[in-house]
Amino acid sequence: MLSYRITMFQSKVAAKIVAPIASRAYASVASAPVVSTANGIKVAAVAGNSDSPLASVSLVINAGSRFETSESAGAAHYLKAFGFRNTQTRTSFRTVREAELNGATLTAETTRENITYTVQCFKEAVPYFVEVLGDIAAATKFAEHEFKDVAQLVGFESLSARSDPMSRALDGIHQAAFRSGLGNSLYALESSPVSSGDAVRQYAQSALAPGRIAIVATGVDAQELANLVSSSRLSSLVTPASALSSPAASFTGGVQQIYDSASPVSHYALAFASEPASAQSLAALLGAQSRIKWSSGVLPLAKLAATDGFGIAPFSFAYSDAGLVGVIVSAPNTRIKAAVEKVAATIQREIASASGEAIQRAAAAARVDVAESLATQQGQIHALSNIALGQTAATLESVDDAAAKLSSAAARVFKSKPVAVSIGLSQNTPYVDTLGF
Repeated sequence: MLSYRITMFQSKVAAKIVAPIASRAYASVASAPVVSTANGIKVAAVAGNSDSPLASVSLVINAGSRFETSESAGAAHYLKAFGFRNTQTRTSFRTVREAELNGATLTAETTRENITYTVQCFKEAVPYFVEVLGDIAAATKFAEHEFKDVAQLVGFESLSARSDPMSRALDGIHQAAFRSGLGNSLYALESSPVSSGDAVRQYAQSALAPGRIAIVATGVDAQELANLVSSSRLSSLVTPASALSSPAASFTGGVQQIYDSASPVSHYALAFASEPASAQSLAALLGAQSRIKWSSGVLPLAKLAATDGFGIAPFSFAYSDAGLVGVIVSAPNTRIKAAVEKVAATIQREIASASGEAIQRAAAAARVDVAESLATQQGQIHALSNIALGQTAATLESVDDAAAKLSSAAARVFKSKPVAVSIGLSQNTPYVDTLGF
């Protein structure tokens, strides 16, 4: 039975046993060759476990929300939602029916840099689904009657995100840090100027330059995949006269306060600019969550949260030209100010000057996170996408390189001035310039 899922973010898949599998996966992903077709589309694949009958194939378009302008705000969200709909050669009903008959799963997601359409299927079905993905890129109709359905889906996803304080905090922290470009929201807001299928078509036409497209796969030979791509509609794509562009990321600094008097809990996001390659290792160094069940462990922020009774969650983002790392603190309205002040003091006093075992723990934790991710099909897809498009890819090699410089990176990053977003009673949350950075 087909599970038809369209999701905004990659869900984290916990892989408990990663040693032998991950060692093969990360080695093959990191060394995966990138082949270019005659018209410039990038192709990357890992054959993976030959005993497995399963494969995946993804169409990745470098057209995420960072490339939107004031005239196209929200278009990336709409373009994602138009995936697997009516094309010139097949209806959405036919696509879904044939996916069901093949036992396939269709998904679509968007990040600030890429829009990805993925098919998980049996290996023998890969040639057919390469054709389906080619139709998405070259022949989607963007019909007006479909736009109404797409708009309802987009509206629901946007409303769901605004109802989640963590999503609001992460969206807000990007806006505070970068303003435009990477600061653009992942979601099409009610004020979005995108109001028709034709508006989405115009954004897609600017996005679908062969140099902005990658086809990546797992369980498939790279050269075989390149041959399939060359014989599909993807080979007909040409560079448009007007292509998407985005300004280089610039960490501007700032504060956002989102007032919410209805909730008894306030949330405060604190973020620092970092190099893209070191963002994940720095998040592990923050160590805001213990990896030991029923114990706060020895990590300073995890112990502080357990002792004082508030929530804390680390986050990191690695983009092609910028990195962002930080924590979200959650506490009752009456205690949020004290909690944030203690977290800020701990970062300055202990994390920024970390050395020895603290660095070793962070490096080991980052390696495990990457190994777990690369042991999954979804993790391999994301790593291959980033490698093919020349973006920052998380591999064990990149984590090891970051670990060697982690102490100096921590001193530089966690002593710099952060940006902040507060959600809740703004009267009870501190201003970032009072936190001592």
